[in-house]
Amino acid sequence: MMLELLVAAAVFSASHEETCLGRAERSPAMVCVDRNGLCASVTVDGHATKPLTDPATVKRVHAIKHGEDVCWQVTAPVSTKLRVLAKGGGRDPAFVGPIEKLGVNLYALDDYDPEFDSRLDSLNGVELKADGDPNGTWQLHTDKPLKAGEYLAVFRIFGVDNWDRQAVLLKLDPKLVPPAAEKPAGNK
Repeated sequence: MMLELLVAAAVFSASHEETCLGRAERSPAMVCVDRNGLCASVTVDGHATKPLTDPATVKRVHAIKHGEDVCWQVTAPVSTKLRVLAKGGGRDPAFVGPIEKLGVNLYALDDYDPEFDSRLDSLNGVELKADGDPNGTWQLHTDKPLKAGEYLAVFRIFGVDNWDRQAVLLKLDPKLVPPAAEKPAGNK
């Protein structure tokens, strides 16, 4: 039994690493094709997303049936009216190009009960709105106030050249205030 658990953990870990870090055998031109955030840079309330690498957290988050490859996290709590700044970055910063639109699907992970839920659906009435220029910050707007807790935000980054996405594990805190809107560098 213990050997089976170790083998399952090793397979799961290798699968997470392969999914989130990209396949080593891919040519540089194909590194962005899985669209798991390797060619985007995302900050949430001023905190850069970081790779999700803790095996226990990976196992816990992927056990929740939401259908997303969660490769990223922000460890500091962020506001429920968070601001997002996205641009090309990572392995091929030119892949996305200037930003045209950001989208988001938001999942309240604390609402998942494996005894009763077959899967966790994204929340309705959630969108990102540009604070002006699409290359600046975008703010989260919701039909209903969000409560404190753990969430999965899947940011879809659409640029003039291509698109990427990052599925990011977040802790939301309604007591926090989002930072001020940012304009892109070079704009006044």
